[in-house]
Amino acid sequence: MRSFQDRAEAAPDAFIRYEYPKLLDQSRAALARLLKAPADTIVLVPNATTAVNTVLRGLEYQPGDVIVYLSTIYGACEKTIEYLTETTPVSGAKVNFLYPVEDDWLVNEFIRVVKHEQAEGRKVRIALFDTVTSMPGCRVPFERLTRACKDLGVLSCIDGAHGVGHVPLDLGTLDPDFFTSNCHK
Repeated sequence: MRSFQDRAEAAPDAFIRYEYPKLLDQSRAALARLLKAPADTIVLVPNATTAVNTVLRGLEYQPGDVIVYLSTIYGACEKTIEYLTETTPVSGAKVNFLYPVEDDWLVNEFIRVVKHEQAEGRKVRIALFDTVTSMPGCRVPFERLTRACKDLGVLSCIDGAHGVGHVPLDLGTLDPDFFTSNCHK
């Protein structure tokens, strides 16, 4: 990090204009190989929470829109959903549970909550779930939840903050609408 700071401070204009973009592309290419995703689909942001905020706040919500999320959501991400429910027409629907639960139960409960919202005339715009929860550290059946989102016509946003380097990830096959992560976990 210090060497990059030194290079940037020694010649800020040249570093920002010419060196930094090449270094950024190299980082994106390395992540693309690791995640099995096209490099041009990878965007680097400060952290996964910033990315989740960018995704959720980037959508335009209409009355009746819903964000579905798991009760094990990272606290800062839940605060974002609470903020959006207070400042936009969107509402939140939480899939409530306590570990331990079986993956089958969790997927079925997720589908039940989405279908309930739809049956009530609401539109589930997006669902937010983890690869591995923060507290407690449990692997979530994110592959099956992503497939369920596709089947139900819901955007998927995976908070993979604890995913990269912990669980196998093939974003080309998984094909979520949004995947966020940290590379320092």
